[in-house]
Amino acid sequence: MSDSSDQEEVPPHLARYREYKRKQELRKKKKSAQSAPAQESPHASPDNPSSTLDNIINHPLTTPLLKLALWVFLLLFFAHHEFGSVFFLVSIPVFVWQSMEEYKRGPRELSAYSVFNKNLEKLDGTFTSEQWERELKYGAAAVRKQD
Repeated sequence: MSDSSDQEEVPPHLARYREYKRKQELRKKKKSAQSAPAQESPHASPDNPSSTLDNIINHPLTTPLLKLALWVFLLLFFAHHEFGSVFFLVSIPVFVWQSMEEYKRGPRELSAYSVFNKNLEKLDGTFTSEQWERELKYGAAAVRKQD
């Protein structure tokens, strides 16, 4: 009988709350244990070359700078072999293509060109040929009343 008295019946919502609090306390203890050694982080010391290399590699300008350096090197190489202008002219469409690939629109973000949008949806404030025709026939005031 002492077993049943030690384990009191707890409503399910209270049991979930106690479990939540217990896990929260464990997380706090874990964070405090991790934060103490974090003060002596290897990234803080200037003697650690791997942390400096990681910072350089993860820097947002690293990839564009490497691409630029490669392009300049290839331009000089082809210019030395008298194909610099050909390389330059071929690289222009490549740069245009690359710049278009980097930016991806979100699912609800509209393109400035309505032909690329679903159902040819236009941006607000787009000047259309229909609007221009109405302005010519009825004046600018007639268009403002409709829009």
